[in-house]
Amino acid sequence: MSIKKVLGFTGIRSDYDLLSLLYKKLNESKDFEIKLIVSGAHLSETYGYTFNNIVQDGIPVIAKIENLIDSNSKASRIKSLSILLQDCIHTIVEYKPDIIIYAGDREEVVVGGLIGTYLRIPTIHFFGGDHALDGNIDNPIRHAVSKLSSLHFVSNQESKKRLIRSGENERRIFNVGSPALDKFICTKCINKRDILNNLDRPYWNNYSVMIYHPFAGEENEAGKHFEEILMALEKKSIKTFVSCPNVDAGNKEIIKIIDKYSSKDNFKFYKNLSRELFVNLLRNCMFMIGNSSAGLYEAPLLKLGAVNVGNRQKGRLCASNVIFVEQGINNIIKGIEKVMTIEFQISLSKVECPYGNGDSIDKIINLMRSLNFESYVSKSEDPLLMEGYYE
Repeated sequence: MSIKKVLGFTGIRSDYDLLSLLYKKLNESKDFEIKLIVSGAHLSETYGYTFNNIVQDGIPVIAKIENLIDSNSKASRIKSLSILLQDCIHTIVEYKPDIIIYAGDREEVVVGGLIGTYLRIPTIHFFGGDHALDGNIDNPIRHAVSKLSSLHFVSNQESKKRLIRSGENERRIFNVGSPALDKFICTKCINKRDILNNLDRPYWNNYSVMIYHPFAGEENEAGKHFEEILMALEKKSIKTFVSCPNVDAGNKEIIKIIDKYSSKDNFKFYKNLSRELFVNLLRNCMFMIGNSSAGLYEAPLLKLGAVNVGNRQKGRLCASNVIFVEQGINNIIKGIEKVMTIEFQISLSKVECPYGNGDSIDKIINLMRSLNFESYVSKSEDPLLMEGYYE
């Protein structure tokens, strides 16, 4: 059997973490050759220059494209997308991959889907079919890319049904669970005291982890919303490791608040953590807080409570570990108090993760070995005739 050439897109730490273990396994396999096009926030010192994570993982990089327009302008993301599209075409034409893979709903997946469609290269979209009721730009981007993609490796049965309802042929859809969970099973454990020493907080004991990103349509209030969470945590005297925001519009306002609170001993702000450190940080924390999808995807696997603040992630498939609260200090405090109750902590032992059990990577690689990618390039099916359309 000839080696299958796989091309991946990654533009930010969050999307890389979704597929990083898959990239490593593909790179170790004799059946595949994996190359990455690295762009966006990975190449920015402002966001921790996470390109180093890829280098440390030993994943071959075929191109580095500096396309990030780092501003609060709504136009910045689409401008960044256009630069990436223009600059990566020649690389892909020359490389001639057998398959292009991408995950989620950011700019890179649009580029991957468009290029695959126009160059008639098979594509796999991970996490297609997911949906939130928050009205964020992620929904239309995710669904549009699903229509451009040849194959769908979804993370849950609900997403599979949603894709079928949208007119995708069931033969193109495979429920593999979330490949992001596998690292929580295979990453070696680090002693809690060693974690705290590593992060320069040796005198801490119990702590929470906060990940909060700007939300489309609320960019001007991003700093205010971020600070409300910090104030609520401060009122409850909870020590917290706080992630810096992603590159979306509104992040500059959040960074101003981080600068304001950076000297406070109750908080430790970080730009980038190694995968090993991040996984163990979550394994040992009291709860998560913010609006990151990690509270929905990874936290239930760890039997970890998550307080989701605001509109981001509303309506997405989640387990009972997630507590949704509105913005506002008092609302957030109520969420914190609930997640810390004995009753809620006991209930977490019964939580089941709706995105799998951390055994997705082997399923994915076996599928990639067995599938005839070329047979999925032409999308001739009529959506009106797809099963479930009239249900």
